[in-house]
Amino acid sequence: MITRAIQQQYFTRDREGIFRTSEGFDTVAKSAALDNTFIKAVLHPYCVYKAPQELLSRDESDEELYPESFVVFHADNGDMVIGRSIYIGTDFTGQRSASFTHQYIVPKDRKESFLREPNRMFRIRGFRSSYDIRDGKAIPELDEIDYDPAYPVADQDLLLTELGIDSRLFQQLLHAVMSSVTSKRKVYIALDTDVSVSSDKAKRLLEVIYRCIPYAFRRQLGFMTFNSEPEGKQNLHAVFVEKGSLRLPDRRLEKDMLFDFPNGKFVNTELPGQEHLLFDTIWKLRNEPEQLQKLFDFCEEGLQSMPAQAALSIPTYYQLCMLYEIDQGSEALYDNNPAGIMHGILTYLNAETIDKKPRFKELFIRMLRKEASETGGSPSGDYVKSLLAYYPIADEGAKALLIQCFVIFINRTAGRTGEGNNDAVQLFELLLQQQDVFGLVMKQLYKQNASSAEQYIAYRMSRANSADSLQAEIDFWLTHAGSIVLIPFFIKEISKKCKILLQKSAHKRVETAEALFAYFESLSDLFEQGGYDEVCRQWKLEIELELLNGLDAAGLSYEDTVRLGFMVDPIDRELFQSADKAKRQTLIVVGLLYRVLKLEPEEEEQALEALRDLGPVDLEQVQEALRRLLRDRIDESRFRLIPFGFYLPSSGSGAGYSSDFDYHRILEYVFTNTSGTETIYDFILWTAENSRFLDGKGNIDPNYKAALSRYFDHYDTRAFRNKAVREKLLATDNESFAVLFKAMKLKQSGSLIRFFVRNKRKLIRSGLVAVPVLALLLFLLWNPLLNWFASFGPPPEIEVGDLPATSTTMNVQLKASVKGEESKRASVKMYLNGQYVANGAIETTVSLHDGENVFEFKAENRGGVVSEVITKKVMYSMPTPTLTHGPIAETSKMATVTITATAKDTNDPSPTIYVNDQAVGQGSVTTMVNLVAGDNVIELKAGNKYGKMSETIKKTVKYNPTVTNTSVKR
Repeated sequence: MITRAIQQQYFTRDREGIFRTSEGFDTVAKSAALDNTFIKAVLHPYCVYKAPQELLSRDESDEELYPESFVVFHADNGDMVIGRSIYIGTDFTGQRSASFTHQYIVPKDRKESFLREPNRMFRIRGFRSSYDIRDGKAIPELDEIDYDPAYPVADQDLLLTELGIDSRLFQQLLHAVMSSVTSKRKVYIALDTDVSVSSDKAKRLLEVIYRCIPYAFRRQLGFMTFNSEPEGKQNLHAVFVEKGSLRLPDRRLEKDMLFDFPNGKFVNTELPGQEHLLFDTIWKLRNEPEQLQKLFDFCEEGLQSMPAQAALSIPTYYQLCMLYEIDQGSEALYDNNPAGIMHGILTYLNAETIDKKPRFKELFIRMLRKEASETGGSPSGDYVKSLLAYYPIADEGAKALLIQCFVIFINRTAGRTGEGNNDAVQLFELLLQQQDVFGLVMKQLYKQNASSAEQYIAYRMSRANSADSLQAEIDFWLTHAGSIVLIPFFIKEISKKCKILLQKSAHKRVETAEALFAYFESLSDLFEQGGYDEVCRQWKLEIELELLNGLDAAGLSYEDTVRLGFMVDPIDRELFQSADKAKRQTLIVVGLLYRVLKLEPEEEEQALEALRDLGPVDLEQVQEALRRLLRDRIDESRFRLIPFGFYLPSSGSGAGYSSDFDYHRILEYVFTNTSGTETIYDFILWTAENSRFLDGKGNIDPNYKAALSRYFDHYDTRAFRNKAVREKLLATDNESFAVLFKAMKLKQSGSLIRFFVRNKRKLIRSGLVAVPVLALLLFLLWNPLLNWFASFGPPPEIEVGDLPATSTTMNVQLKASVKGEESKRASVKMYLNGQYVANGAIETTVSLHDGENVFEFKAENRGGVVSEVITKKVMYSMPTPTLTHGPIAETSKMATVTITATAKDTNDPSPTIYVNDQAVGQGSVTTMVNLVAGDNVIELKAGNKYGKMSETIKKTVKYNPTVTNTSVKR
């Protein structure tokens, strides 16, 4: 990459310049590569010398007494400009004063050496004081600027003493100059010196200040050593002004920072806060440039890759200065705020920059070792958070150190009396922010001090109050520290917690056990190796044994019973062997109950075999539980389970035929527990297709037939009087059941029907005579009867179609109808505004009148019962006719005037036209109006057939009759 050279520019008043052909101030010479636009836009505004008023007022002619104006600023393109302007007593004409400016333009990629070595800027030897344009307008580029490399450090304090600047004022100057870089406030300084030496003193003071500010501020700072008055200029932050020019109050300066040494006035210059470690350190090192450079180099290292605003923030340097002091051995500063210091170091470190900032990295590790070596106290939560934030960017050695330190901190905290255990818990919780860290710490902690690890395990276990939370706890350890799950202490804690949870909630014991068992089953499948399978097997067995304590078929709910599949389907051999005699019997009973409830059709015979093998007591226990569990759940899907509750193995042949069931109790059970529904009839129809209720030929079992007959005789004596029930039962495909149902239907019928059935033939013969007589009577009385019945019925209901509240048209359609069946509506009369319109419905179009239109709807049935009156209102504003007329002269010499007019109306095709309230025609008319001498008022208007009139048009016609004089001859 080619580095640009340093450019030069001269500016003064001469016969001509680069940018003008006439005499005046202009750039008179420049380096060839210097851009003209840059010169005019950037350099020219700073080529101004404002001489001190003190010298001008006395017409001082000695040029040497006029102070130079030394200016440094940074252009927007990054280049740095170093310039000097001086006073010239006479210009090229020899008749007037002028000034001469010489400026160096240092490219941005070369200015760092100037910032780091201020002599290159403040001690330049090569400034020109004049130039002869006859030497040409081109001046050379430079590779270097000649400067004095010596800097008498010892003269600094002499200068400060001479200027009356003590420690406090110096620190205020530093703060003001640094803060001006990032704020809109300027720093104006007036020194208490002779005007002729003020610029030299200002330049020397600026050099001292410049050497005491960090590099980032130097890269932005612009300043001027002399100006006759305060003047805000872009890119200039600190300006030295003539003594006496800071006249206060001045609204233009009220927000700026003012150092008026002659008058002892310092405005907006106080340092913020109470502690000023940064400025105290700089003051202490002001005469040790090498130490200052180390401080600023430390800051530069920390600020690499940091945002630009951080590099120009004074608080940032307060923090960096403190870290530097600690790095230099002032560890007491660390002891005052360990967490803040570690967080501060971490502010400047990340994965990309940690290897570029070795001093910060080493400082972090050094302070960590110091903290770990301390014998008392425990780190704060914020301290631990900083360590955890450092862990992801640390190298392997630092990570191992961090893990070891975490173990030390936990042991140290857990070993304290009082709140030590709670504090240790908080440390563990913080470690969870880094999953890998937590697992490694727990592993090391258990090796070094198992009791501390066990305390935390026990603490977490104490918070698990449900199956879900216990599962979540085990998941937590498997995720964060899987090896902990296999330690004996953890295994015992889980077993203990499972027992507690099963004992804690009696009504949820089975649900809890099922959830935990399923969870351990899934773990066993997930972790078939590594020892987890054996641990899960142990936990499952303990859950089953604990659940069997107090388990009783008589107290199980339906939901709990069907949940027991994990334990009884099938019964685990190890569980059966581990259980005592009573628990084994409970397993058998509960297992059989579960099998019946979950029974598949092909398993029914095996279930009956199992029931047959039970003793009387166990059989009754199973059947009683089954009947209790099905009591509230009888539906078609469970019909096949009901017979098992009434199985009588001792009564039959043992083959499972119909004689093995108590049919009477079955029907009574279903009827009693489904009262108010038709489930009993669905069940009866289901039995017509089930072999357990049929004989070998598929007909109804005689015993069941007797039970059914008894049921209808004693429990359901009106079943066949219900048409729906009757049709349902008689629709059976089993003929033997159909015969029984027909017999029961006749039995439950009324005495009249039974009489008719017995005397059917006689009644038919008598009916041939009675029917015609009944028909004639019915014909004569039909309408009166219907009207009479209607008078007792409810009033008819009507519904009216939507009508607009305001209509824009004259005609609207009205719709209304009677609610109900078509056959009934035909006899209901409909009325509109009291007038009969039609039967059943109204659909008509009506014309609206101007204003509010009210419509009342009602209906009356054949019995004289009237409905509620429904009222609808529609507003209509009838438009007025429009009237136009032909031209009418304002003055007429004739005794008549012709009027032509046309009227139009939306509701009337031929509106009437009126002239002076007299109708003259319709639609379009032409008529004559007689005039009288003087003013004649003619009024025109139009009206439609509904009486709506247009606005009256008035015209005035002036009639001047002509008078003729006739002379008579004598």
